[in-house]
Amino acid sequence: MGLLGTTLDKTRQFLALEKSLRALLVTSVIMNLGSSLWGPLLGLYITNNLGVSLLMFGLMTTVRQLVSSLTIFPSGFLSDNFGRKKILMASYLFSILALITLFFVRDLPWLFLVSIFQGLNMALVGPSKSAYVAEVVSEERRGVAYSTLALFQSLSNVIATSIAGVIASVFGFFWVFCFALTLESIALIVTSMYLKESLSRETVTKTPSMESAFRQFKNGLIILKNPALLAVLFSIVFHQLGLGISNPYLTIYTQNVLGFSLPMISLMLGLQRLGIFIGHFPSGRLVDKYSGEISFAFHIFVTSPTMILFTVTRNPFLASFILFSWGLTFGLDNVSRQKLIPKYRSKAGIAMAFGVISLIAGIVSMISPTIGAWVWTNYSPQSVFYASAAINVLGSLPLFILWLYQRKENKGKPQSSK
Repeated sequence: MGLLGTTLDKTRQFLALEKSLRALLVTSVIMNLGSSLWGPLLGLYITNNLGVSLLMFGLMTTVRQLVSSLTIFPSGFLSDNFGRKKILMASYLFSILALITLFFVRDLPWLFLVSIFQGLNMALVGPSKSAYVAEVVSEERRGVAYSTLALFQSLSNVIATSIAGVIASVFGFFWVFCFALTLESIALIVTSMYLKESLSRETVTKTPSMESAFRQFKNGLIILKNPALLAVLFSIVFHQLGLGISNPYLTIYTQNVLGFSLPMISLMLGLQRLGIFIGHFPSGRLVDKYSGEISFAFHIFVTSPTMILFTVTRNPFLASFILFSWGLTFGLDNVSRQKLIPKYRSKAGIAMAFGVISLIAGIVSMISPTIGAWVWTNYSPQSVFYASAAINVLGSLPLFILWLYQRKENKGKPQSSK
């Protein structure tokens, strides 16, 4: 009760201090409730209920990654010029369109529309949400702000994923999609009515010229000349590549290989999200205290052993504990990434910098789901997780090197008097 009381007290203090984040917090939670109901179980629905092959599902996931990667860079430009609110609303709308498509589509060619709409949703929401927080919160409090937002989103993930399997087992996937559509529609309406734009009216209302777009694109590419940001980029690329090989097949593996029931899978995913939720409590302060470099590196490094351990158990409770342990460090990923990119972004706009990083990382890692399906088909389901762990752990090395370099630089600087 003491921990809960302390948490609620700190949450009240934060919300009272950062009033501009309230609407974003509420809409993000509602949207996450909806997307977490159907997103984690989509692979099972498509492969087991609609009869789509594993390799074809991997290709669908790759298409989603491709669309997201190609869209995320221009989404940063659009967000910087037309406003965070409009782009966030567009992202929610594409997720709703993906759900509506699932109601009417059963044939494979049309199912790719779902992947396209999902990719557009993923591309538009990230840079705008990150930039919104960066613009309304002071730099010294951004770690706490990002972790608070991520904490509540994680809580909504815990709730939704824990009950999704039960709803699908008792009522069917149709009602999972119905509940999700209702929640996402509410999020869109609340965003349109209550979220205030963080950019100035002059910035939002002006029409950007092609010269302005090219200049922002050029400034965005300047980050490639920054060694520190390149290290962050390489880490994100290897991390996403590793996770992309195994993540799309986690629920399929647990049902088709381990033989877990749908409610058990849902509970297992809920415990994973619970780990993420708990991990977000200290993540903001840890990142602010120990730096985003070492925090991000630690998360990536410890993720790989959990992938390997997951393949050696057939006990659902032990499997759940392994995923729970992995989730505990995930808050460091989210918060570290949000803090490192603005820190090293050079001349690029905040959303543009996020867009460039996500574009490059997404293009490189978009083939990972197809690689995972190929490894599953030609070797074994367990090999998917081994390959994922091996590639993922490489992502921690550039961050460790950057952390050591930053420590050396800081020690060599004289202490400035205030």
